[in-house]
Amino acid sequence: MGVATEWSMKALGLMARHGVPPLPQNYDLWFRYASGQSADLNEEIDNRLKEGRKIDDQLSADLHQRFVTHAALAEATIDAGDRLNVEVDNILKLVEAAAGDSTALGTSVSKASAELSNQSTPTDVRRVVEAIVTATRQMESRSRELEERLQETKGELNTLQTNLTKARNEARTDGLTGCANRKAFDETLAQEIARATSGGSALCLVIGDIDHFKQFNDTWGHRTGDQVLRLVSSCLKNGGREGDTVARYGGEEFAIILPAITTDNAERLADEIRETVQARELVKRSTGESLGRVTMSFGVATLRHGDSSATLIERADACLYAAKRGGRNRVVSETQDVAPKAKAS
Repeated sequence: MGVATEWSMKALGLMARHGVPPLPQNYDLWFRYASGQSADLNEEIDNRLKEGRKIDDQLSADLHQRFVTHAALAEATIDAGDRLNVEVDNILKLVEAAAGDSTALGTSVSKASAELSNQSTPTDVRRVVEAIVTATRQMESRSRELEERLQETKGELNTLQTNLTKARNEARTDGLTGCANRKAFDETLAQEIARATSGGSALCLVIGDIDHFKQFNDTWGHRTGDQVLRLVSSCLKNGGREGDTVARYGGEEFAIILPAITTDNAERLADEIRETVQARELVKRSTGESLGRVTMSFGVATLRHGDSSATLIERADACLYAAKRGGRNRVVSETQDVAPKAKAS
């Protein structure tokens, strides 16, 4: 049995043991784990296994976004850099050749001028002119070649830029919901905190969680659970303002980064989204059967002096847990009692 086959068998065994469906992206993740290709990935999974935490289909998808998609972006960037270096090298060679032709033309003109005098015959003049014309044509030919090559390179660079942008967007987007993923959320939140701190502007963070999602998932299956996640993400994205960032924070949790907004307005926006989610009836696509309605709980935190991403998230989480304890399907902000207790589902 070859090494690759052993890794494959190990990956499939691990997926079966943890109840992870044999989807392509799940297999890709667990094959990387079995082969030890990513030390960071293996450390993350090993730590979770030591803690006795469940590694299911949803977590596998999150890990794929964090470790596999990000690696693909790095590979795309390296490939683009290599191709760009080749293009630049070719252009420099052409420019150098064109510069050499320009020098040659100048030398030819100077030499021809030196050969002419008051005693030069028409034949002498014709010979000198022909030499200059020949040198000029050679330079024109090189210039045309350089211009054509520059146009080709411009197209190549545009293609490279498009590919890099696509890879970067894919690496920052949750594949299931189309929202920003956890990596993009972390980066954006840090940037918005820095911007709000330096500019003295307001910033709020909303974290929302689908109520009883595990029970819903266990009852109707993962495919229907995915449908719920897509429905919720659509409501979040449509309910936000231009410039807000909607992210899938993890599993059934979502986050909205709200720059330049008061706590009251952030709470009001979250409540409008909550009502929109609750108003949407979920229907099973395969049968048309009504599955009822989905509800969400939200926590709202406001940036304070000296806040980091971690402290702001911690307070938004505390508000979310308070909403869960208060009966779910509600919004809680820091204006209420949000003493942290055990997390509800």
